[in-house]
Amino acid sequence: MRRRTSKPARWWWVGVVWLAGGLIASGTPEGRLGEAIGPTPGSIAELLDFASIPRPKPGTVHQASGYDRDGGFYDSGNFLRVEPGRRFVLMESPGPGVIDRLWFTYKGELGSEPYDLLIYLDDPDRPALRENLDTLFTAGREPFVEPLAGVCGDPKFPGRYSLVPLGFRDSAKVVLQPTAPPDRYRYRQNRRGERIPHVYYQVTYRRLPVGSSVRPFRWELEPAERAALQRWREVCASAGRSPWPAAALSESFSFDHWIAPGETAVIFQREGPGTIAGLRVRTDQPGALELRCFWEGASTPAVVAPLGPFCATDESPPRGEVRGLWAGYADGAFYNHLPMPFHRSARVELRSSAHEPVRVSGSVTLLGAPPEPDALQLHAHRYDYQPPPLGQDYVVLDVRGAGHFAGVVMDRPGHMEGDDRFFVDGLTAPALHGTGTEDFFNFAWGLSHTAALPLHGITLQAGGPVAYRFHLPAGVPFRQSLRILWEHGHDPEQGPNLDQGHYSGVVFYYRMAEGDGGGVPRSILPATLLPSRGE
Repeated sequence: MRRRTSKPARWWWVGVVWLAGGLIASGTPEGRLGEAIGPTPGSIAELLDFASIPRPKPGTVHQASGYDRDGGFYDSGNFLRVEPGRRFVLMESPGPGVIDRLWFTYKGELGSEPYDLLIYLDDPDRPALRENLDTLFTAGREPFVEPLAGVCGDPKFPGRYSLVPLGFRDSAKVVLQPTAPPDRYRYRQNRRGERIPHVYYQVTYRRLPVGSSVRPFRWELEPAERAALQRWREVCASAGRSPWPAAALSESFSFDHWIAPGETAVIFQREGPGTIAGLRVRTDQPGALELRCFWEGASTPAVVAPLGPFCATDESPPRGEVRGLWAGYADGAFYNHLPMPFHRSARVELRSSAHEPVRVSGSVTLLGAPPEPDALQLHAHRYDYQPPPLGQDYVVLDVRGAGHFAGVVMDRPGHMEGDDRFFVDGLTAPALHGTGTEDFFNFAWGLSHTAALPLHGITLQAGGPVAYRFHLPAGVPFRQSLRILWEHGHDPEQGPNLDQGHYSGVVFYYRMAEGDGGGVPRSILPATLLPSRGE
């Protein structure tokens, strides 16, 4: 292992200032970036607060969706309620909070079924946003511009997605309203005999502790927010290279090894605190390599995953580049740029299962700043079912402790008909309940459509489709436990979980390191939330 110093560590604060770009100007009265002022939830600038990714998350995350309330196959047209005037209520929540994601699709071709999307934020009588559904995702009006919002999948029958943060202080309500005569729309009949529109939707949102500062959504962007939007687009346009500002990085350690069959090579090791902000590996045999990361002197790895899926590909040599913001394959190297903080020590290894020596080379890059005292450690685990249990959801993650979900790569996503369910802190009702595997990744109507976007994508590799999505910077916080279950197929007549294919992936989450006493950081102890409505 060779060490190369790329930036003096004393310059790390320049990168921190860059990451906070314009945050003070955006009117943030309080917050944190280390001990400095950080971006307000609901601001576009919050998307650039990469230092917050391993930080414990306040509040809770929820999702309103059209999943079949009877447990069946039909995940369209299931609304919270229908108000007079053909107003379909999709989501309703008290504040403070942030809507972090919108996703829609319907049976007709793009533009064939006109709906108005009305989003009420704090004022129950006047929508903060009222726009034709398809126009919102295709017109390119700031801040709903690519890659923060757009369409992906089949051009005629796309998924419509938005990651534009929509902050609210007191209340939020999302309504869909048809604007053409009823005969313009496609319908289906549900199990109760009701004739309902064939619309699919997901609204993912945070609920923050009472008294939290939130930036309410505004169409017109103040200068700091416009600058943040421009910077976000620039960072995304450079996906494949490090998203971290050069001034925030300090040391880069290069490695070049031949790994014998069944042997392990240590590619990075350090005593003391630090944060890995970049891992790049070059090899022509990714399927033979398993990555292992040990934090804080633990005897068991917090990260144990095949190299390819850890980098948003599969276990075969990639078919072309996959330029995700946090993980992918570009310029001949597999990469992962998620922050990996450690407080006492770190060791990163590559283990080979090949039958002949394998050459690996690359680099490990560190941030110049020490990790924040309550920074959580990155964990990444493999799940692999050949096949999954008949008649039961398969388990993507089942973990106890405190932390937050960060994302998932499915190198074998299996059947597209598969609802995801996130059970947080032992609750019997899922906080997030999806409507299909491709929907989770912001696509629609199957896994055959491809695109590699900064935070989500589906690409076609040698083994088939590979899907990825990173739920950042918000994450899905848990304080006691998190259990993520997934359906494997759902036949309208025979029921769910009958597909017996091969399902595998890598799930990413942040959690306290093993051996830290099991305590919960004070910053993520349960906070006061207003009673929920319509979840």
